[in-house]
Amino acid sequence: MRTIVPDKESPYTIDECKIRGTAELVLFPRDADEIAQVLRDAAEKGVQVTVSANRTGLCGGGVPDGGWVMSLEDMPGIIGMGYDDGYYVRTGPCVSVRNLTDTMQMKRTEGLIDLTPEACAQFKQDARRFFYPVDPTEMDGSIGGNIAANASGPRTFRYGPTRDWVRWIKVVLPDGRIIGIQRGEHFASLRSFDCTVDGVHLQFDAPSYEFNSDVKNAAGLYVKDGMDLIDLFIGSEGILGVIAEAEVRLAEWHPLLSCIMFMPDDRSALDLINDIREMEDRPEFLEYFDCGSIDLIRRAAAADPTLLMPPEGRSAAVFADFPLDTGIDGILSELFPLITKNGGSPERTWAGHDADDRRRMFEFRHCVPKSIFDYVATLKEEMPAINKMGTDMSVPRDQSDGMMDFYKEKLDASGLEYVVFGHMGNCHPHVEIILKDMADLERAREVYDVFAAEAVRRGGSPSAEHGIGKLKRKYIRLMYGDSGVEEIGRVKAYFDPQGILNRGDMVE
Repeated sequence: MRTIVPDKESPYTIDECKIRGTAELVLFPRDADEIAQVLRDAAEKGVQVTVSANRTGLCGGGVPDGGWVMSLEDMPGIIGMGYDDGYYVRTGPCVSVRNLTDTMQMKRTEGLIDLTPEACAQFKQDARRFFYPVDPTEMDGSIGGNIAANASGPRTFRYGPTRDWVRWIKVVLPDGRIIGIQRGEHFASLRSFDCTVDGVHLQFDAPSYEFNSDVKNAAGLYVKDGMDLIDLFIGSEGILGVIAEAEVRLAEWHPLLSCIMFMPDDRSALDLINDIREMEDRPEFLEYFDCGSIDLIRRAAAADPTLLMPPEGRSAAVFADFPLDTGIDGILSELFPLITKNGGSPERTWAGHDADDRRRMFEFRHCVPKSIFDYVATLKEEMPAINKMGTDMSVPRDQSDGMMDFYKEKLDASGLEYVVFGHMGNCHPHVEIILKDMADLERAREVYDVFAAEAVRRGGSPSAEHGIGKLKRKYIRLMYGDSGVEEIGRVKAYFDPQGILNRGDMVE
C-alpha cells in the first residue's frame, strides 16, 4: 500500500470548498481488505481517518482535521456488468461519473467480468445505447463520493437522485468488517433493524425524525418506517462506513434537444420555467440563469473565444433538455408560444441536438460555477481564510416564487454582489455570493443562516444535494433539533464507537 507524508500544500488536505486542513499521513488502499486494514490500524492507534476520493466536495467533508487521510484513488476501476430487469455496472469507489458515462456510451466492456452469465456480450450486442442517468453537474466526482452524499443535480427533475440507481454496495465498517448490502434484502421493522449481513449481526434503531423526501434533500441520515438498510448508508457522508464497491443501474439512452432561451429579465425567465413545467413534452431538466449570471458568462466569453457568447443586451436565461420523442418540430411548436407569452423571442433561443452543439451549451452552463471557483481561488492567494459562499437549498414548488423573492430582498438589502442560477426544475437554485473581502464573508455567513432558516420554515432543506460535511453541521440541528442530532450521533456511535471515521462530518 502506498503512503505519503503530506506537505502544507498537499492536494489531499483540501477540496472544492477551498478550506485547507491538516493530516499526518495519506494512505492509498487498493481494495476492501486494505481499507479494512487501515481502519483497524487507526482504531488500534486511536487515530482519526478522513476518506478522500476525487475531492470535488463543497462542504469540507473530505478535508482532514489531523490524523490520516485514506485516499481511494488507487481503486478507480469498472469491475463488471450484470443484467436482471436491466443492465447494471459494478465499480470501484473512485470511478468518476465521466469515466462511467463515457465507458457505457462507447460500450467498452473489455476486461469487465460477467456478474450474470454473458452480461458483457449481451450489452455489447444490444442495439440500444445506455447511460448512467445521474448527472451531478461535477462529472469528475467519484461514484463512491456521490453515493456517500446521495448526489443529484439537474436531471433529478426526471431521474431522481443517486439513491434511486444504487442496487448494491460493499461497505467496510469502522472496525474493519466487510459487508455487501443488496437492495431489497434487509428492512427495518418501523425504525428498528435486527438483521445479519454477511455474518455481521446489526441491531440498532434508526433516527425517529421525519426525513423530508418531498424536496431535494441531502441533510442528515435518510430514514423512514420499514426502510431498506442500503438507504441508511447512501447519503450518510461516510460516517458509518467506507464504500469499497458499488453496483449502479443504467438507463436506456435517447436523443435530446438542448435549448437555451434568453429572456428580458429574471421574472420573465422564472415565469417561463413555471410554464415549461406544465408542457406535455416534459424536459429532463430546467436550469435558470439570472441576469447577473449571463453577465458573468459574457465576461468569460470575451476572454475565451471557444465559449458561446450570449446575445447582446441584458437578459436572463432558461436551459432545458427535451427528449426527442415527438420530434424537434413538436417540441418547438409547444415551446415557442410560451417564450413569446413571457416576453421573450424564439429568435433569441438556441437549440441543438448534435453532440457538438450540446457540448458547447453545457460548457456555457458550467461557465458560471467555474468562474466563481476560479475567482475564489484567486482571492485565497491574498486571503487564505476566505471560502466560497453558495447556497444549496430547496423548497416545495408552491414556495419557489416566494423563496426567490426572499433571496433577492435580503441580498439587495445586504449590499452583497451575487448571482443566482441552477436547478429550478426541483426549485433548487444556487445563490452564489461574490465576495470581495473578509467583511463580505462575515455578512454572507449571516445572510446564509437567514436563508437556511427560511428554507426550512417553508418546508424545504438547507442542503439539497451537496450534503452537510463539516461546513454546514449546524444546519442539521436547524432541520431536526437537538433530539435529531443526538439520534444521528447514536447511530454513528453504534457503527463507530471510537469515532475514528470522518470525524466532524454531519455531527460532532
